[in-house]
Amino acid sequence: MDQSSKEATDDNKDSAAEKADSDEVDDVGEKKKTRKIGCNNEEVLAVLAHELGHWKLSHNLKNLLIGQVPRYIYIYIYIYIYIYILYIQD
Repeated sequence: MDQSSKEATDDNKDSAAEKADSDEVDDVGEKKKTRKIGCNNEEVLAVLAHELGHWKLSHNLKNLLIGQVPRYIYIYIYIYIYIYILYIQD
């Protein structure tokens, strides 16, 4: 295969990729060009290390407890109001 036919094949691949990239439609109905870009290994390792740091520092347990405290407060308030309406108000 000579150089000119190889360049033509590369051009066809690029135009096919551009067509695939521009197939997305936004909320208004207009086509928009987007290019799908993946992460390299270093970026994936950085994200994993960051998330493992949360586990090591027990942030998940702390967030779980912080998230549950308001729920128990709301339940306590609901029960208090319910008991007040049933027993104390009469």
